Amino acid sequence: MPTVRMSAVAVVLFAAQVASGAVCVNRFVSRSEGPRQVVTLLTGKLTFQEAQQLAKTIQAKQSPPLEWVDDGGRQIAKQFGELKVVRPMPVGCDGKTSGVVMIVTFPTNVTPSKKMIVKLDANTQVAFEQQAD
Repeated sequence: MPTVRMSAVAVVLFAAQVASGAVCVNRFVSRSEGPRQVVTLLTGKLTFQEAQQLAKTIQAKQSPPLEWVDDGGRQIAKQFGELKVVRPMPVGCDGKTSGVVMIVTFPTNVTPSKKMIVKLDANTQVAFEQQAD
């Protein structure tokens, strides 16, 4: 149930962003599950289809897992388990017509706060802002 609740929260928060006319969304919400951080990412940097393909290539070990990095690019944690691609969202970035909601788990006791940088691949780092309550 917590995953469903986090997804519902993310969708509600996203809907508020769309209603306010936001052009590009890169937000996150997180929760601790023991020594892990479960993070819901809302991003216009990937389409739903691109995120699904990324999840498949990560699972097949053809792409590296997502990484949470600090401002200097040093790794805080690597993705643990499956990258869950939840649903598309209607706002994209960089000319994309849509974005995606994804859930990723990082094996760390570090709690993200205000800003989180996630390395989607070797060439793409996205700065996410924590979604306000």
